[in-house]
Amino acid sequence: MKSKDTGAGGNRGLLLPVSHLHGGATMLRSPSRVEIGYTVLISLAVLCCPYALAEAQLKLKLTGAFPPPEVSMMSEAVQHWENLIKERTKGAITFENFWGCALGSPAEQVDLVKNGTAHLGNFHQWYTPTKMPLGDFEYAIPFGPTDYELVITAMRQIRGEFPAFTKELDDNNVVLIADLPFGVYNFMSKVPINSLDDFKGKKISLIGRYFGKWLPPGSTAVVRPGQERYDLLRTGVVDIDLLPFDLLYAFKIHEVTKFYIRANLMTACGAVLVMNKDAFNALTPEQRKLFLDAGKEVELWAARELLPKWHARCDAEWKKAGLTYVDISPEDKKKWADSIPDTALEWAKEVDAKGLPGSAIVKRWQEITSLLGYQWPRKWGE
Repeated sequence: MKSKDTGAGGNRGLLLPVSHLHGGATMLRSPSRVEIGYTVLISLAVLCCPYALAEAQLKLKLTGAFPPPEVSMMSEAVQHWENLIKERTKGAITFENFWGCALGSPAEQVDLVKNGTAHLGNFHQWYTPTKMPLGDFEYAIPFGPTDYELVITAMRQIRGEFPAFTKELDDNNVVLIADLPFGVYNFMSKVPINSLDDFKGKKISLIGRYFGKWLPPGSTAVVRPGQERYDLLRTGVVDIDLLPFDLLYAFKIHEVTKFYIRANLMTACGAVLVMNKDAFNALTPEQRKLFLDAGKEVELWAARELLPKWHARCDAEWKKAGLTYVDISPEDKKKWADSIPDTALEWAKEVDAKGLPGSAIVKRWQEITSLLGYQWPRKWGE
């Protein structure tokens, strides 16, 4: 069910005060001119800015691309942010959540926030690469860092160095609240995988423009949505699946596989939490600061607490199911990286052609993460 207020620009219908001022005891005398004037001023303040009074109650609508928090790590991070806001406003600001693309398809998520159908949104920017070509650029660069806190630190720095990131958000009428870390990408396999040679002749289910180009030599990509992978593996259509570790868990891929292959292909700040810019600007300065500060807090909380918790949960379940863990060696990873095309260069050239700093971003991302301690198996974008 979509909001009737879908026009971009302006604040009408974006923010919803749901409480009213209540007068005191009934007065027998007529109000004075001063009292009448004061009442008029208060009424105008409420009409013009619903946040002018601490008593104003706001319910903000959120569209989420991921399943509910009980089964989705990203949704749990967003819910944690909401709880911080509710707690710190003493319940004055609450949220109505529409998880699992309930308001629209993945490709519609940014527009739902842009036009005010939802006040907030949590989704992948790579759902709409023509509208947000810089968003989730890390998904074009294989074998990147998988230390979640390192990735957050690097992402904050690179966003600060390139104004094009902010302009991209402005062009879509949204404000970045949090850039949340996503789970590391690994494989689950029905067949034993102990070296790169074992991938030869195997069919691997995956999604995305670049992942199919990152596969070890001799393997074949089968592009399918995540919810179809279980049956593909069960029926033998594919041998191996590639997903973030938490989605391997969510789709119960461990029930139809025997091996967990820790290749650590990459991770990213892949699940933005954004707010409609008009709605954000209608908040008081104190509320805007609260939203942004809580967003930064949740980024680090996700890296330090949420992701380790989910890793432990998944490991416990998978070991109970009898999965065998296999780690790709640094030597094999270097050999693997050298064998695949430079998708970072491909992405950079396309983005450069749009007048955006694609090549500079690819180069700077590797510089920043290297300074933070990550050792790349290969240089990309050259």
